[in-house]
Amino acid sequence: MLLDVGSGVLHRLVQTGADVKSIDSVFISHLHVDHCSDFMSLYQTLMMSGFDKSLHLFGPPTVNEWFAALNDRIYPYLKGRVPVEVTPLKELDTVQVGALTVRCCKSKHGTVDSRAVRVELKDHSFVYSSDTAPSKDVMELTRGTDLLIHECMWLDGKHPEGVHTAPSELARIVEEARPKKVILTHLSPEVVSSESRVASTIGQNTGIDVAMGKDLMSLKI
Repeated sequence: MLLDVGSGVLHRLVQTGADVKSIDSVFISHLHVDHCSDFMSLYQTLMMSGFDKSLHLFGPPTVNEWFAALNDRIYPYLKGRVPVEVTPLKELDTVQVGALTVRCCKSKHGTVDSRAVRVELKDHSFVYSSDTAPSKDVMELTRGTDLLIHECMWLDGKHPEGVHTAPSELARIVEEARPKKVILTHLSPEVVSSESRVASTIGQNTGIDVAMGKDLMSLKI
């Protein structure tokens, strides 16, 4: 299963040694290019690799129209050659992907209809926030999870409201929801260059481990 497929994801996936044909499902949180652009490359790669099963594509309510446009305007030669089952996700949908239960909620990303997800297997879980400003719904989805993968787009300061999350805001989410570990993603260069300060701000009142996501990072839950 893939959660978001922005630019470079297919390249990194191949670097891990994973067989792309093993992918069953792709979840796209929203249709901004940095979250979905490599789906096109993956789609073609699956066809060229002899992919012989159905790919389940989940996304926001407009995912049907988006996928239809890919087939009609960009990749007409792929149409029908890779079976894709498209499922639009409502705000509080729960879907089953093999043994995994995936629960979603609406994230808070300006006017964009975006989804955060919680992936559960027996007593273990992780949450992926996607792009979001501080959100009560995402916080509730996070409560008690093993791992929270949360965006931290900018440093504390004055920014447009309701779009992204800053360290002090994420600290309050972590204090309330109490995940066991936090990985930061969707990072601006300013956040990356302030790694120690950002991690300290987010985890200072809880002692919860906070780290920045890195390409090819592997975590066991």
